Amino acid sequence: MENEEKRVWGIHTKDDHLFLVDNRIAIEWKPIGNLSKIEATRAAFKDKYIEVYPNAKKGAIPTSSGMLYRFMYEMQVGDYVVFPSKSDRKINIGIVESDYIYEPTALEYVQQQKVKWIKHLPRTAFSQGALYEIGSVMSFFAVKNYADEFITALDKGFEKTIAGRQKRTKR
Repeated sequence: MENEEKRVWGIHTKDDHLFLVDNRIAIEWKPIGNLSKIEATRAAFKDKYIEVYPNAKKGAIPTSSGMLYRFMYEMQVGDYVVFPSKSDRKINIGIVESDYIYEPTALEYVQQQKVKWIKHLPRTAFSQGALYEIGSVMSFFAVKNYADEFITALDKGFEKTIAGRQKRTKR
């Protein structure tokens, strides 16, 4: 297996309970149906998106269909996920534990994956740049610029400082 580098994904939701209590991450788009039934190409995801949302703005099609494609095919078991919860204002960091799950009985969030939450940290533990990156307007996205900062936060010796910068302690 070449280059098994773990990716860091960011995700947003209106259903903190599903994420934090049921240990799932999920995205909406219920009308799209089961993503595993769509051919595994970006073009097929765009075509399906246009079929389901014929009045979608031209600029929204590649963005939205791309999120669906990445959730289905690019996010892998073992990747990290960062979820800034609105209910407790924490930054939750976990590891993806399952492949894609279609949950047709869910009210909204039918596209799901299981996650194991590792840490729940205050926002002050992260730099302003890291917080800005995970404040994306997209509901699912790759964390690129500050991925290392979120991974470092998983270290046992990780502590936050008042200024919001992280440091490692020697143990």
